[in-house]
Amino acid sequence: MPLSGRADDPKLEQMARAVFAMFPQCHRCGRAIVAFEEADVRVHVQRVVHRGHCPPAPLVERVLPPDASAR
Repeated sequence: MPLSGRADDPKLEQMARAVFAMFPQCHRCGRAIVAFEEADVRVHVQRVVHRGHCPPAPLVERVLPPDASAR
């Protein structure tokens, strides 16, 4: 029987929560997943990813020093 047919099985949920506790970072983007409910736990391969798409990466702006050749 595939695991998708056992979505309400308490033992399967316990296993998924244990996998989430071991791997709280998303395996796609590397950022932490705040809550179990926001995670898509793949029990067979012990991977945890964000449900849907990963959040966008934060924008980092860097200020460059003035160009010395422009003087």
